[in-house]
Amino acid sequence: MTQNTEKAKTNGQVVVFTLGEEKYGIEISSVKEIVKWTKITELPQMPDEIWGVLKLRDQVIPVISLRKQFGWPEADNVEDTKIIILDIDNSFLGINVDDVDEVVHVPSSAVEFPSALTAKAEMIYGIAKLQKYLLILLDIRAVFSPDVIDQIAENDAAPTGGDFRV
Repeated sequence: MTQNTEKAKTNGQVVVFTLGEEKYGIEISSVKEIVKWTKITELPQMPDEIWGVLKLRDQVIPVISLRKQFGWPEADNVEDTKIIILDIDNSFLGINVDDVDEVVHVPSSAVEFPSALTAKAEMIYGIAKLQKYLLILLDIRAVFSPDVIDQIAENDAAPTGGDFRV
């Protein structure tokens, strides 16, 4: 049984968000919180999809544009978007999405496995057929390269505070 098959068979609560016209879902266990758009501090020489960092309750969290990660243009009104704060292996990461719609229970019976066409998109572990819409289920760890996840983990492990010397 593949990793995707195992995930698609699990029952669970899913946070539903919108990008463009499509609905996406990620397991609620990966979501720490959802915040309104806030000031992002841009960092020099970063890839396009990495917007920068935000300060949330004295913690600095990197923020990635999911639209840019998917190769799409940014939303017209970025100030109207939301940031989902994810907990990936005890490291925090913000993803910018157009809107957060709801939390739904997705039974395994509603999930279709990726076809040969979508199997290449490893970030998709299933498509849920819900009453009102199709929900693309994302494996959030597969959305980002292992290098990005490792870098976030390293930054979270770095000591904070202390003396700053020039």
